[in-house]
Amino acid sequence: MARKILFASLGVAGAAALLLGGLYLFFTAWFNPSPPAANFPRPATALDAQRQDLVQFKRLVALDQAYAPADRAQANRAIDALGAGKAVLGWAGLRTQLMRIAAFADNGHTTVYSGDNRRPNAVPLRVAAFADGVYVLRTKADDADLLGARLEKVDGVPLADVLTKLDALRGGPARWRRTAALVWLQSPEILNGIGVAPQTDLTVWTLRTSDGREITRALKGAPLARGESFEDDIRWLSPEPMDGEPRSWRALAPATLPPTLRDFNRTFRRARLGNSCVLFLQMKAVTDGPDEKIADWIAQTQSAMAANKPCAVILDLRFNGGGDYTNTYAFAHRLPALMQPGARLYLLTGPHTFSAAISTAAFVKDALGPRTVILGEMVGDRLKFLSEGNFGCLPNSGICFHYSTGMHNYSAPCTDWRVCYWLNWFYPVRVRSLAPDETIALRFADWRSGHDAVFARALALAEPSH
Repeated sequence: MARKILFASLGVAGAAALLLGGLYLFFTAWFNPSPPAANFPRPATALDAQRQDLVQFKRLVALDQAYAPADRAQANRAIDALGAGKAVLGWAGLRTQLMRIAAFADNGHTTVYSGDNRRPNAVPLRVAAFADGVYVLRTKADDADLLGARLEKVDGVPLADVLTKLDALRGGPARWRRTAALVWLQSPEILNGIGVAPQTDLTVWTLRTSDGREITRALKGAPLARGESFEDDIRWLSPEPMDGEPRSWRALAPATLPPTLRDFNRTFRRARLGNSCVLFLQMKAVTDGPDEKIADWIAQTQSAMAANKPCAVILDLRFNGGGDYTNTYAFAHRLPALMQPGARLYLLTGPHTFSAAISTAAFVKDALGPRTVILGEMVGDRLKFLSEGNFGCLPNSGICFHYSTGMHNYSAPCTDWRVCYWLNWFYPVRVRSLAPDETIALRFADWRSGHDAVFARALALAEPSH
């Protein structure tokens, strides 16, 4: 009898394992579908190669669930028109055309990128946007005289008009499109693709220095060297060199570094502010860092908070582009018990707070309710967006496309099982808005003086509580 019970139990366990394995495979195939095979003959001409790429791109677009019917029809018409044409586009020209088509989805996660084949070229400087303009914060040695200058024109075109053209190369809300525009502003190839720069390897910038002088500088575009990166413009707010950054780069430094810009290569930070009971937490990703495990940091943070409960928490997600939101769900919902009764959490957000960082912000607000005070600027995406999915690369140009398949909706129930990301049923969250309680934008003069206005406001609100 015991043997029969054992065999029956093993059979049930085996059947359950098979069922769970089958469900996992179905889930993966549904939300992370593989790209179609690019089984094309060797192209006879450059035009044949381009047309093959367009056929494959149309197949990839068909897998993306973010396109509304009218937008999908517009995307397909644009692909067909390119395929019917007889002009062979350069690599950058083709890439910018495909970026426009991807942007028709109006979804921040639906995107064209370079893959391993090649990256767009770049000028020898890096810029960041402030409330009062776009400023040069990093250069190579030969252009160090431009540090701190404000950009006014690109190839004779007013900067605002150039950025509007670049905005059209990315989907999502305007604030997210602009973060990408600031990256591509630095590539003559992309500027040429949108009709601004006459050449793919040169762009002419007009800048205004701090003493009022106007400088016009021809900037050559070159392939990125090892250790060089575009990065989002917020990376350059810290003058600390990136890991592996060549010594040829020069950085503009604030008069002093505020706590939020220190140790910038670290993914996770935790610190008590002075002798106060205010705890500062900073997360630049919702996944493991290069040398840091998010699970370890969360466990250590929970232990430290439990041992000495803070009277207020400042959580900085402004530099966080996302990762895996399952890493932070439990932590966010433990926060109320890890803080002093009635303690508030000051959540710092901005347009670079994206994807799983938005999920994390929603978890925190859902868990703490009115005890959450959001400061800064709006997060980079809406509360309803599509992500997950997979990617495929084109056979000849090597340009890649990430297609989105799973819907996240944090403000209302998501009921269409075909597109609603099933995992969200195990991580429920509902918030009406993630709009800041106080909108605070960083001005260049503040940054230059070492003043982080968003962090300073959070600290001013937190300090009276202890």
